[in-house]
Amino acid sequence: EEAKQLDSVTTTTLNLKTLTMTADEEAKQLDSVTDRVQETALDESRSNKALSALSSAKSGSAASASISVKKEDIDVIVAELEVTEDEAAAALRQVAAEGGSLTDALRMLVTS
Repeated sequence: EEAKQLDSVTTTTLNLKTLTMTADEEAKQLDSVTDRVQETALDESRSNKALSALSSAKSGSAASASISVKKEDIDVIVAELEVTEDEAAAALRQVAAEGGSLTDALRMLVTS
């Protein structure tokens, strides 16, 4: 019976030790929670930057869609690089939005 009481006391002591934390242990636990909150804030910041970059890219592509390109330029790109007419037109519009020419569009498609 003494063994049972000893086991009971030992178990109670272990339970009390797990319930009481030192100041250092509490500080470590608080730091880990704080780190998670900071990481979440950083992730949110990165997400917002990515979303704004996407929205500006969309507005840029909408603006470039209004740029007209010559059918002859599209035909040259399609014949030389074996890309679709849509890809050729998109490349020409993108380069034209930046002040480029047919040569610049060809160069962009070759290097991409």
